[in-house]
Amino acid sequence: MSEVNLRHVRTEEQRALYEKIQEAKVCSFCEDFCRGQAPTFHPNPVLKETRYWAFTECFPPYEGAKFSFLIVSKYLDKDGRHALFPHLPTQAWQEWGELIQWAVEKYDLPAGAFACRFGDTDYTGASISHLHAHLLFGGAKDGERLHMKLGYKQST
Repeated sequence: MSEVNLRHVRTEEQRALYEKIQEAKVCSFCEDFCRGQAPTFHPNPVLKETRYWAFTECFPPYEGAKFSFLIVSKYLDKDGRHALFPHLPTQAWQEWGELIQWAVEKYDLPAGAFACRFGDTDYTGASISHLHAHLLFGGAKDGERLHMKLGYKQST
């Protein structure tokens, strides 16, 4: 399984960046969020960090969203590889909840959508296999819906 799945990119700008990541043969989320340095690939700054998570704006943002955030796991296993879901310490899950609560309060979100994708991106529709989640808020009570791919329908 590749760290980047170009089949699931949403914009040409994202495709160009992910092709660079493929050429570098690295996990961009490990490089950008797990090494304690400024992001190399992700163009947006980290807005809040905890021991186990980095909170930033999505790149690219989801079309039509007023707020489009990305929450990336910083947890590495004893061999230095990114964690697989759900093999995270209990403290990581506690921090996850605290981070969501912080974001809801900081950005005064009256509602939102939260989605986490993990595992093989050919099943989930994610473009990066590293454990991460999205927090989205469209900003309207009606109108056109936001769309996020969460996987594929089962064949019948």
